[in-house]
Amino acid sequence: MNKFIGAILVSLLLSACSTSLPHLYTCESHQTFDAMVMSDKAIVQFNNEERSLPRIRSASGAQWESEDKKFGLYTKGQEAMLVWGDSQLRDCVLVR
Repeated sequence: MNKFIGAILVSLLLSACSTSLPHLYTCESHQTFDAMVMSDKAIVQFNNEERSLPRIRSASGAQWESEDKKFGLYTKGQEAMLVWGDSQLRDCVLVR
């Protein structure tokens, strides 16, 4: 019984830690942004501004986008593109 309770506690602790640590991306323009990716949203920090973007359906890679489509994060493997208002950061690569 104690092993069972211990297994449940370990499982709960691991699920609480399932949120990804912030990832740092660097882009061709030498600009950087941070993104913390979760199952249903991504929290992105760029130019001292933070936005929570809901995940949207994607045929390939993963995508998070605001309803008005002015802000979006698009990833595939180690590569990403960030749309931030009028700015587009292309050819971004995961650094950490």
